[in-house]
Order: sequence, then C-alpha cells, then structure tokens
Amino acid sequence: MRAVFFSDVHCIRGDLSKIELIQKFASDVLNKVDKIFILGDVFEFYHGYNGYIYPWYKSVADVLKKLTESGKTVVFLEGNHEFGMGSFFENYTGATCGRDMTIDLDGKKVLISHGDGSGLFCLGSILKSTFIHTIMDLLGPVATWKTARVAGVFLSRKTKPRNARIRDIFRKYAKIKLTEGYDTVIFGHSHMPDRMVFEVENKKKIYLNTGNFGTS
Repeated sequence: MRAVFFSDVHCIRGDLSKIELIQKFASDVLNKVDKIFILGDVFEFYHGYNGYIYPWYKSVADVLKKLTESGKTVVFLEGNHEFGMGSFFENYTGATCGRDMTIDLDGKKVLISHGDGSGLFCLGSILKSTFIHTIMDLLGPVATWKTARVAGVFLSRKTKPRNARIRDIFRKYAKIKLTEGYDTVIFGHSHMPDRMVFEVENKKKIYLNTGNFGTS
C-alpha cells in the first residue's frame, strides 16, 4: 500500500503558482499511490458552505475529485486556516474530512493531525469555536471571505520562524502521543520537515513532519 502525506500549501486567491504545483504534484505523484493524506492548511482560509466552493479554489477541489473518482482514498484534515470544510466540500470531492485521525498503515497505529494542538500558540485554534463558526455561517461566504482577508493582514504570518525551539515543541508533543500507544505520529503546521526516532517501552517509534509543501 502506497501513501503520501503533505500539508501547508497555503493557496492564496490570485496565486496560480501554488494551484499549478498541486496539479502537477497530482499528475506526477498522487496518481501513482493508493492513499493521500492532506494534513491541513491547503488553503489560506476556508469555511465550508452548503452548495458553495470558493471559485478561486475550485480547481483544487477538482483535483481531489478527480483523484477519488479514479479510486484513490483521499483524507483531508483541517488545519488552523480551515474552519470547517463542510459536507458539500466532502461530497463534491469525495474526500473524507476531519481533524485528528487514527489510521492503520500496514499494521501500524498512526496518528495524523495538522499539529496545531502541539502547545505552540495558535490563534487559529482559538477562532475555531462554535460561536465563530455560527457567525461565519450567518455572514455567508462573500462577507466571511472579506472579513478573513482584513483580519489576515493583522493575524496571519506569511512565514514562520524555523528554529530549534519550535522544532523541539513538536518533537515533545509527538513523543507524548507515541507514549499513548501510537507507532507513528505525523504532523504538519510547523513548516519544518522533520523525522525523529524515539524509543518508547523498548520499541522504536517515529515522528514525522511534512514541512511546508513546495519549499521543503
């Protein structure tokens, strides 16, 4: 069984280069595997609405749709920039959407998650309250998008610091999860690709980070 994991594309409206990169990645790589696990932040902002996909993101949704129609399993886990993909997105693409997930890979118990629960301060996780989701639902896609664009100027960092302190926060969090019985933990979010082998109860266990798609 062949599987691919990636995250943190951060597609931005008007930036066709990232969308073209996803399309090429799908053609060159994803078409050759069995399962595809997307660990969040494909979009710079997304909140799902019934019957609606942001027009500037539809080509990405169509990539996922084509993959599932060809028999691929696609799992899309929300990142801190995605505030509920919604059932319409899930039904349209054929992808299974969620947050944290436990999967079995060749008999190994694997935790996959965007990783924003690592303890590293993340305003996005605070904004994921039921109250904020309700406000987004009431505003509708156009007003919500405009609000997110304005807020993003002040709240969203286009780049993340790449340093040992942040790397170690993720490693520490991963080790905690490995002690809970997982054989492997895979995160994104940090924008730093990483691989670390831990010995837990006399067993070698692995932490992986998918890094920043297209640049790492």
